[in-house]
Amino acid sequence: MASYRKRSNGWEYRMSYKKPDGTFGSKSQGGFKTKAEAVIAASQAQIDLENNVVVDKTVTLADYFEQWAEVHKKPHVDPVTYEKYEFTHNKILEYFPDVKMHKITPTTYQNVLNLMSDRFVKETIKRINSHIRAALKVAVYEGTLKKDFTTLVKVHSNVESKSEEDKFIELEEYLELIAHSRKNIKYQSHFFIYLVSKTGLRPAEAQGLTTDDMLDILELVVNKSYKISGKNKGWKGTKNKQSKRRVPYDSDVWEAYQEYLKTGYIDNPEKRLFVRASDTAIKKIIRKRVSNKLATPHSLRHTYVSYLKHKGIDILTISKLIGHKDVLETLRTYTHLFKDQREEDFEKVRQLF
Repeated sequence: MASYRKRSNGWEYRMSYKKPDGTFGSKSQGGFKTKAEAVIAASQAQIDLENNVVVDKTVTLADYFEQWAEVHKKPHVDPVTYEKYEFTHNKILEYFPDVKMHKITPTTYQNVLNLMSDRFVKETIKRINSHIRAALKVAVYEGTLKKDFTTLVKVHSNVESKSEEDKFIELEEYLELIAHSRKNIKYQSHFFIYLVSKTGLRPAEAQGLTTDDMLDILELVVNKSYKISGKNKGWKGTKNKQSKRRVPYDSDVWEAYQEYLKTGYIDNPEKRLFVRASDTAIKKIIRKRVSNKLATPHSLRHTYVSYLKHKGIDILTISKLIGHKDVLETLRTYTHLFKDQREEDFEKVRQLF
């Protein structure tokens, strides 16, 4: 039951209520011009309390998101994925410094995303928004927040994403790059390029390879990764459980590996194959040998997929070889490759009849 009184700044309501844990709390609000307004506000407050909606007007979006990520994400995702949530938290600190979560409206939130559109590609903004939306879903369910201010948001960007073609190396150049690296196998960066080109490993997976992972049955074991720079430098898990896999390679890779152990391998306590293969050095070699000056070490992986498809390896096998979560992820990542395949298949169907 609420009580009302008139104060110097208007009417005020005050009520007590029983919390879910059995203790009692009180709620009050003032500044209403008339008693009728105070009664209406008290009635809404009573409904909210009965539905366990107790808006925390002290918590900032940044603090709530940080706590949510620690509890709901950190124990359940790998460190590399969790870094993306840390990135979102940093952007919240940048764009919503000390802003109380309950004060953010759909309009103010949309304005912030509009500001981001001149700085980030659409995929990045979509990821930031999806992270915040997931956190708010819990906040609304718990009753910490009344409404989700991300519901009506529209995501766009004025920054062009890299096109799919920017991620690939021409197949002829790819094969020439492999041959060139084979001739220079004593250098760590060259053996890195050679090995990743012929196995499709993620660069971080290749950096995490040890001498124990190269098997004489012409397979290598992928069960970890290694981040070579940044605050979380060091050993990491694989991107997902499907990324733990064995990848076949040919006899020439085994011969190159034996040669590398004698001429380029640097003995180290962790047995890592690559302790001096920096991303900068690898990128420099790749861009010197191919026409795509936007190519990166990750381009070797993308082109490996393209080469396998070109040689008729089916999509399911490719998906397993590169450690994707499922075939759908492979199709999403390499949409344009399989779009071309679709046209070829359509023509085959036409010829059948």
